[in-house]
Amino acid sequence: MAIRIGLINTYSTLNIGDAAIYSALASLVDPAEVVAKVQDVEPLPVPGVSFPAELGSCDALISVGGDIFNNGREWLITRTFLQNLRELNRDPQHTVLFGQSIPRSCHGLSFHALVLCLKRLAGVCVRDAESHRRLCQAGVKAILSYDAAFALTLHPRAEAEASRLLRDAGIEPSRAALLSVRGFDRMYAHNSAKFQDQLVDLSHSLLGQGLQPVILIQSRAYGADNDLEVAEALTRRVPRLASFNPFHGGSGLAGWQLVMGALKVASLSVAVRYHTAVLALAAGRVPFNLHYSNKGRDLSERLGVIGCGLESFEPSTQLEAILASGKRRFNDGEIRRQVRQDLRQCLDPVLEGRW
Repeated sequence: MAIRIGLINTYSTLNIGDAAIYSALASLVDPAEVVAKVQDVEPLPVPGVSFPAELGSCDALISVGGDIFNNGREWLITRTFLQNLRELNRDPQHTVLFGQSIPRSCHGLSFHALVLCLKRLAGVCVRDAESHRRLCQAGVKAILSYDAAFALTLHPRAEAEASRLLRDAGIEPSRAALLSVRGFDRMYAHNSAKFQDQLVDLSHSLLGQGLQPVILIQSRAYGADNDLEVAEALTRRVPRLASFNPFHGGSGLAGWQLVMGALKVASLSVAVRYHTAVLALAAGRVPFNLHYSNKGRDLSERLGVIGCGLESFEPSTQLEAILASGKRRFNDGEIRRQVRQDLRQCLDPVLEGRW
């Protein structure tokens, strides 16, 4: 009988980073059937994953949500946070948490409640050293690994399709400087107006170097997690800014596949969003890592990815480092093997040799 694995604590297929995680996990457990539920009314296609009305009976559950344990009311517990804890308690003996981070907004009472749940799970594996340290100090037996999306590889048509989309927009791929953006709210502490000022200055600096700054649309999900609004605001201030929107590809490829292709063929990339950095590295390219949280900072500290914290970013000061980053390459094979090994270590006790 085929193995059926359910993904829990999921978010949305409208965020390419989350969709990439779902596809990566499906590839890692192939040929198992992978099912998930998301909040989208009509989920976008995700290679390797189906979206039934109900998960049904599963042989194993994987908690996948990245920063899903963000707790917007820092000294209390939000309803969403409690819902995510209930998901973890659905079948703890057959549940593993894999490739997630514990955001700094999860502390005090919320962190204590999360730890109690995690201690009951069959396996816990996080993707950044700070989360690992916090959990181990709290008595959780956690493994330190990397984001599941590191397991992804370039689709054979990804570079060609991404190049076509860029050229259709009048952009020569070899001159493209991809800039990922995001909105900020109470979940992540950064001033949105300051961020836009920083990106405007950076865009002018890149134009001055003969490059074409291109906003990478990586999410059109909910609330502040919609890059289109940020892109429109920036384009009003810098009319020469272009956009790369993988949601309108028309190529038959998933959004994350097109993003990986674009990151591969572009001159350079500036990764504000975490999964811009992860997908660039998985494609063998090194981004400039402009991080705003512990998960992004971890990539620079553990993998040596050049970058800085968003709060201290000064485009004119860091321009030389940004230009240099585009010339570097990353050996993605070793980290891909590590992610596969760590997931198997978590799931083997649950599936009891049924692979």
